[in-house]
Amino acid sequence: MSHQTRWVLTEEEQNRYMNALAEELAPLRAKIGISQVELCKMIGISRQTYSAIEGRRRQMTWQTYLSLILFFDYNNATREMLRNLPAFPGEIILRMNDGNSSDLLSGEKPSELEEMLKDLDDQALHALKTMLLVEYARCKKVPGDIVIKAFDGIVINSRSPDMATEKALKAIKEKAKA
Repeated sequence: MSHQTRWVLTEEEQNRYMNALAEELAPLRAKIGISQVELCKMIGISRQTYSAIEGRRRQMTWQTYLSLILFFDYNNATREMLRNLPAFPGEIILRMNDGNSSDLLSGEKPSELEEMLKDLDDQALHALKTMLLVEYARCKKVPGDIVIKAFDGIVINSRSPDMATEKALKAIKEKAKA
């Protein structure tokens, strides 16, 4: 493959990808529950422009296509759907990588553990985090009463940045050093 054909896309190739994506914008957006306004703010175009693209009244630019592909591909809810559409640039990715398959094409799916964790409620996640901290302390040979004291009434909220868990873990480490 010549250097030029590797990096240069014909207008026909670009149009094929852009048209295929335009046909699927509404379902992709619906899959993640994002409004046109929110999406437009993410990719840097006006809502009027996006609405015209989604309504097939206007052709998107190549830059808009690339922004949308990136947005929908890196969203766990739409990645698989996108990668099964003719809008996904799999052949372009292969071309850029000299025909070698790329991790970008593997469609890295969440692990089985990640899939299980996303279905757990806060109480279950709290129980798991508590167990992990207790097992960490056991492996470090820290007495159980120190683990209990480290929590000091902390309620761990698993759906937000986990400062409580960090605080408990830090307390366990400090007590283990003492």
